[in-house]
Amino acid sequence: MTVMQRAGLAGWLIIAGLSGCAAGILPPSESTIAILQSYRNQLDSRVASGHLPRAQARDLLYAKLVEIQPPLPNLGGLMEFRKQVEVQVEAKVLTPEQAEAKLAAHESEMMTRWEEMAAKYAREQREFDRLKKEQERGFQQQQMPVGGRPF
Repeated sequence: MTVMQRAGLAGWLIIAGLSGCAAGILPPSESTIAILQSYRNQLDSRVASGHLPRAQARDLLYAKLVEIQPPLPNLGGLMEFRKQVEVQVEAKVLTPEQAEAKLAAHESEMMTRWEEMAAKYAREQREFDRLKKEQERGFQQQQMPVGGRPF
């Protein structure tokens, strides 16, 4: 691939990246996901030790999820799912234990999706940065006179 082809590719990647960001919600960063996992693990430990009821831990987790900016993709769907499960418990369609299992599974699935999104976004950013550096190097090489010395 020539320098000009790479430059064209990098330009298209920039355009695609910008239009992708404008068209959808930004994925969470890897550091955001790491913080969420740590917080969730802390809450789980407090529940396991008997220092915190599961319902209160879930309330604290959801409060933390809502604080994240930009908002997590499909967080509204997760919150709506939680409300539906609570309604099913009140209607005695689900037992509290069944509701807990259902919520825990759905929350884990969402965390996994967010982790995957964050990892993919980070890979794309690294590739974009690599292509950008290649483009800049190619441009600098084009600016050099034939003798190889800068102006």
